[in-house]
Amino acid sequence: MSVGMSASPGMRDPTHPPDRLERAESHAHFARTPSRGDALSLRLTPSRSSPTSPSHPTHPLRRSISRQSARSEDPESPRPPRPPSPPPPEDNAPPPSESTALSRRAAHYAGLVLASMLGTLIRLGLDGLATFDGNVIYPLAWAQGVGCGIMGLALARKNEIISIYPPIYTFLTTGIAGSVTTFSSWMLESYLAFSNFYQYDRGGLHDTVDGLGYSFSTFAISMACLHWGEHVSSVLPSLSTVRDVFGSDSASSSSPEPKVQPQTNGNQVPPESGSWDASPPQPTDPTTLASRHTPILDGILISTAFIAYLIVLLVYFLSNPSFRHPAVFPLLLAPPGAIFRFLLANLNPLDPFIDRFPMGTFLANMIATLVISGVFAAQRRPPTSGGPAVTCNALYAIQQGFCGCLSTVSTFAVEARAVQGWGWKWGYIGGSVVLGNLFVLAIVGGVGWADGYTVACMG
Repeated sequence: MSVGMSASPGMRDPTHPPDRLERAESHAHFARTPSRGDALSLRLTPSRSSPTSPSHPTHPLRRSISRQSARSEDPESPRPPRPPSPPPPEDNAPPPSESTALSRRAAHYAGLVLASMLGTLIRLGLDGLATFDGNVIYPLAWAQGVGCGIMGLALARKNEIISIYPPIYTFLTTGIAGSVTTFSSWMLESYLAFSNFYQYDRGGLHDTVDGLGYSFSTFAISMACLHWGEHVSSVLPSLSTVRDVFGSDSASSSSPEPKVQPQTNGNQVPPESGSWDASPPQPTDPTTLASRHTPILDGILISTAFIAYLIVLLVYFLSNPSFRHPAVFPLLLAPPGAIFRFLLANLNPLDPFIDRFPMGTFLANMIATLVISGVFAAQRRPPTSGGPAVTCNALYAIQQGFCGCLSTVSTFAVEARAVQGWGWKWGYIGGSVVLGNLFVLAIVGGVGWADGYTVACMG
């Protein structure tokens, strides 16, 4: 046997340049030190870019990075530094893991109570501000754009936000951004444009143009404002000073501060040397902020949410009845919708759907679309249209409060960018929009064609 044949598999002639497979092994070794079995797997698995592999099998290391990318969006876990060719950021943010303290988990839900009421108030305010004669753009576009901008800003600053207090991240993303935007109202108003529900003097072709223009413009505004929020984050000062002051006073644990990974944009490559840690932080490390107990802050947030909801409840019964319908009643039904959506997010990182089809967000948007369609039809059918004011107020509150917070466009826009593979990407986008319009067509259109509509009850 020749010397070359008896050489160890890990040795090669230094005079020969490394081939494509050896470069792939070197890149994998930079990301993590493989075990003996991993090294054998890397030698036997061709590179995705290898011309000799027509089927292009998924590299096991890429599969692990893909699965980690969505699961890292737990609001209690920092984001790892981006790889050289990173996927877009994701917002598959399930509720906190079971290892989190009970008071911390309760603080996340309490933050949703506050944020959903505030987000609903912002959406109703923007809708009222943008409703006037001769407006160029439909009022809901402002709410969709503002909510997606907040989502992009918070998503880009996730590591800095959770270094201060993790429930703030849930408050901003799932709470504020998710409640300001609404997918169900998008589907309802899109159908109203397609069907010419308000009987404008125009033809069927113009109805189609109006409906398509509504959906395309909503999606374009959402994606543009999501990027705008990330851009604004890049020019704002760092939150490290606030974290040092606020975090040192609020932490009840004596453990040292963990190293928070700086956030990069999609085209930026972390440096190979310096103060950045090459390995992603582990959420199970007892020194991370996710495992630090902050009972005082948690108690303050929980108490504030309880008091705020109680105040809104008292305002509903004690305020002028004319003020209940447009503002107060929707605030009471906003928290259940946001919390239900937060719980459905548990489905997003499951193996059948991860990075392919965010089932939790899809179900939340479809359920809200079904409910808002039924409510819209009930508002315009006797005896509801001439019934008591509380019935009209309740129907309007379900539409603006519960459905508005159960469905979301901000998370939908992030996931539309993050889903891997063009087939899955457009399947998720197209499936959500088409099925949502079909739901409204079946309920609102079916009831209208069968029985007709009367004047809507306004409370």
